[in-house]
Amino acid sequence: MRSNSHLFNISFRPFFILAALIAFINPLVWVLSYLGHLPLPLNLVDPLFWHGHEMLFGFSGALIAGFILTASANWTSSEPYKGNTLIALSAVWVLERVSYFLPLNTHLQFILLNLFFPFLLLLLFLKLRNFPKQKYVFIPILLGLTLGKIFHSFEYIYEIDATELYGKEIAAGLVRFIVLLIAGRVVPFFTRKKIQGLQIVMPAWINPMALFPVALLCVPWIGGLSKSLLASILLAAALTNIARQIMWKPLKTIKVPILFILHIGILFINLGLVLEFFSLFYESFNFSLAGLHLLMAGGLGVVGIGIMTRVSLGHTGRVIEADSWTKIAYVLIIIGALLRGIIPIFFPALYFKSLYFAGGFWSLGFLIFLLRYFNVLIKPRPDGKAY
Repeated sequence: MRSNSHLFNISFRPFFILAALIAFINPLVWVLSYLGHLPLPLNLVDPLFWHGHEMLFGFSGALIAGFILTASANWTSSEPYKGNTLIALSAVWVLERVSYFLPLNTHLQFILLNLFFPFLLLLLFLKLRNFPKQKYVFIPILLGLTLGKIFHSFEYIYEIDATELYGKEIAAGLVRFIVLLIAGRVVPFFTRKKIQGLQIVMPAWINPMALFPVALLCVPWIGGLSKSLLASILLAAALTNIARQIMWKPLKTIKVPILFILHIGILFINLGLVLEFFSLFYESFNFSLAGLHLLMAGGLGVVGIGIMTRVSLGHTGRVIEADSWTKIAYVLIIIGALLRGIIPIFFPALYFKSLYFAGGFWSLGFLIFLLRYFNVLIKPRPDGKAY
């Protein structure tokens, strides 16, 4: 058991394992339940709410916790959260996931579903409180996700009509925003560092211009904006972020899979913006929430596996290169995301059958990550460093 003590010495170790676990289990269980093969013993919610809420908040919450608490220690040049604090945060995340299956009343269910993000928010605030450059960016984002989760669960548990949609809009917008924000900071840096001699010139105005319309999409405008104005925001977000990605020279990274996978994930997000634009004018683009799935399964899932593999290798003192199993995981997750986002739009007659393959490929990719990286995440660094 000595090697397992390293599991809780920095946040990415337990939370990348938890993120991969929920990514493996949740889609498979939901597909089997949705298609009538598996009864799901949920207490107060139905399988559709469980699936959506868990991917929007459970999967993204584990990814964000693993990444942002690790990064915040670097930003502040301080010791990362570890030991009992990290065990407690992980336990709260697990408790939220388990609570769906416990015989709880509505009040206790609502409380247990909303413990993790406030705890994470507190830990991040304590880490960043004296660092305004990061505090005034990431604390509001995490606060928004916390409120989004409260709204989303409150509506369902207490049968209030409006706030579930508000919560979903806030959370989906903020997930997209934080991924694009972090990508703008790290992708050009990673590329310059990995590909010697490659020049990537980023004008100072490009990141604010790309992120501003994305920030507007974090506001729950449901019924509050005209179609033409919302279309203008979506079009501006899509065009500026596509232009920004082109400046990153993604084709130069094709031979570096652990870097190219990040570009594919960002492309999914940009395509999702385009899809949301067209969905305002063509009802078929709304079928089965295709835009949301391009964002979550494509954008967050693909960028997530790229970040998880990169951080798991780099922050444990290993060479940052994707081996054969890692590349297979990438391909499976990309295929699963494509099937989930594209089939409902262009081949709706195949939608139900496609769920088996979309969920299966995507989940299998994260299972491979678990099998390949579990020992990396629970064992000490080979170079002897603490974290």
